[in-house]
Parts: sequence; C-alpha cells; structure tokens
Amino acid sequence: METAIIYDKWLSGMGGGEVVACNMATCLRDSGYKVTILSHEKVSPDEIYFKLGIDMKGISFTTGLSPKPSALNPPDLFINISFMDYSYGIGKRNIYYVHFPSKIRSGLFNYVLQLFSFIKNNFPIPYSFIPKPFQERVNDRLRAGIYPDMKKRLDSYDTFITHSEYVKKWTKKLWNKDTLVLYPPVSLIGAKTEAAKETEGRGTASVNRVVVKNNWITSIGRFFTLGHGKKQEVMIEAFKRLTEAVKERSGETAPVNSAWELHLVGGVGNEPSSLRFIKQLQEQAKGYPIYFHFDASRSEVEEILCKSKIYWHAAGYGENPDNDPIKFEHFGIAPIEAISAGCLPVLFSGGGLTEILEILGLHKGRYQFKSIEELVNITKNLIENSDSALVQSLQIKANQLFSLERFTENFLRVVR
Repeated sequence: METAIIYDKWLSGMGGGEVVACNMATCLRDSGYKVTILSHEKVSPDEIYFKLGIDMKGISFTTGLSPKPSALNPPDLFINISFMDYSYGIGKRNIYYVHFPSKIRSGLFNYVLQLFSFIKNNFPIPYSFIPKPFQERVNDRLRAGIYPDMKKRLDSYDTFITHSEYVKKWTKKLWNKDTLVLYPPVSLIGAKTEAAKETEGRGTASVNRVVVKNNWITSIGRFFTLGHGKKQEVMIEAFKRLTEAVKERSGETAPVNSAWELHLVGGVGNEPSSLRFIKQLQEQAKGYPIYFHFDASRSEVEEILCKSKIYWHAAGYGENPDNDPIKFEHFGIAPIEAISAGCLPVLFSGGGLTEILEILGLHKGRYQFKSIEELVNITKNLIENSDSALVQSLQIKANQLFSLERFTENFLRVVR
C-alpha cells in the first residue's frame, strides 16, 4: 500500500485551506493510500466532522514540528498545504499547495527574526519591554517559521498546485514557479427556496432541503487580523448605511427596526490583536440588527446560508494590490458555498473574488463593489429586484464546477 503524508500546520484553524487538506486526504484514502495528516496541534476526526462535515474515518493524525527529510522510510507522496510554511519536501514525490506565495526574503531579514526568537526564548523579561504592537507583529511572523534557505526548500518540490489564476500569477512573479490551477472542493449546500419548488424536475440544481428565505445578508470569514483579514468592519459600516437608506425609502427613521439583518459567521483567532478586533466590531454594531456567530458548527453555517438571500465578501477592501497582494481573497470558498445555498453574491473587486464572478458569468457591475457606497447601492438593487431564476442557474453552475467529484477527478490526475 502506498503511503501519503499531508502536512497542514494550521489544521486546528478549520478554514478553507483545511477543507482542501481534508478532502485531499479522503481522496487518497479512497484511492488506496495509507494517509497520515501532520499538524502542529492535535485535532480529532470528530472535531473535523463537526466543523467541516468531512468524514475522516481511516485516516491517521499526528502532531509535531515541521517535517524533516530522512532517508528512512520516506512516504510515497508528501503534500505540504500549510500556509507560509516552507518545510522541505520529504517524500519520494512532493507537492506544494500554494495558498499564496510570500516574498523570498534576504538573509538579513531572517537573521533579524532569529535574533528576536533567541531573545524571546532566552530573555523573556527584557523581551516583554518591547512595545506591545511590535511584539505582536514579531510573534505573528515567528509563528509561520524562519526559512533562511527558502529557495532551496521550494526546489525540493516536484509539483506546485493552487486554487486560482490569481495565485498562479503571483507564484510565477514571486517564485518563478509554474503552478497547476485546481479549483477547491466546495461543500455544496443545495438549498431550495419555496419559489424554486415550482421548477422541480426541470433541470434545476441538485438540492436536499426546502427553506424559507429571510431578509438576511450573511458573510463568512475568520475574525482575525493576520494575513488577508475579512474586513467585517467594512461590512458593518455598509450595513448601517444600507439600513438607514432602506428605512428612509419606506418612510421610517428608526434603523434598529430594519427588516434586514446582517449575520457575520467565522472562527475566532486567539491572538490578542484578533480578540481586540472582535470587541471593536461588537461595539461598532451596537444598535443595529447585526449578529455574530463565533466558531459555528457546520450545520449552523449551512442553516444560516440557507435562510439568507444575499452574501457579502469584502476581503481586500482598502488594500494595495501591488504592495500587498496577499491581503486579498486568494480564491473564496465561502462565496461559492453561499451561492450553492441560494444566495446572490456581492463581492469586492479584487483577488480571486473577481475570478469567481467570471467563472459563473456574473456581470461585474451588478455584483462587484469597490467602495462602501457601491456595496450599498448594489445591495439595494438586489433587494428591490430579486431574481429567483438567476439564483437557480447559479446553483446549477456551482454544482457543475466546484463539486467534490470534479475536484477528486482533477486532483487524482495530478497525483498520478
């Protein structure tokens, strides 16, 4: 039996990358591989099923630091799917899954990081006198690791794959590596609205539930301040303006009684900066029908999406696409999930989000925003001009393009 190790350093984060990692593991398991997932923190199969809805039966889990090459019993296949972890490929064949390529830093940069790491570990009291904001930035960078020979490490991989043309472009630019684009598997929800029941049996998307849609706008994304933040603060501000505009149009003035609600769903980072960020968001949302769903289970996420009419995604808002391309959405699994649940998307104009609209054939002027004002106006238009036929056609496309079956076929083609 062939062996495979999938290295996901951040498995406990249970984000989009972990959806891909776990589905890779099940694909290999079902193809006859003996699969092990290596991560830094212990995660149970039950927890994965609870959060992601993926059955990990028959897959081994182990914890440890970054894997090291060894001549003794290397796995037949090694896949590194850890964001910003550049461990050596340790298998007979090695695949690197590029979430987004970071810049290959000079030796001086890494030496400075090593110095801070040494001070932190050996002289904690002097280190504690460093200003807190700077401390947090250094700590966050040290979490990813120090890689003075990063180019050599990258050269230990045979194949590079990624999830979007956006990341492919930047991987070539920053690393001079060619990548294969493999669209990620999406847990297609397939909600069917009451309005869609009339078209049942006429070629509509595969569905598994009938729901009544509420006047809900939803967004999914981790509540954290590292990397490509999900910009919940931008969406809260937009919703407040939208609420007031809708009430003005109906001749009312009290925004707290709006018929529309905003639901923000996502995991919570344990970094001090992320915890402060959550408190700021809760303060910003006071007085408006804005609801937070922290660390929601998979079933709760699906229920919220099924009951929502509109989906917002704002990652990348206010960022510089040339200086900080990593801060944009690298692809966007959550918007596809929302579309499969019968939501119409309104996505920020940048990164992989633009690619999603292109793939689905959606007019960018009607579903893509660059400013808070555009987000409000586009959403108002969708509220006033609902289109159930479009919702159904998008569900069909999502099923065709982003199913687990399609991912499995393409992934195993790469492996073989």
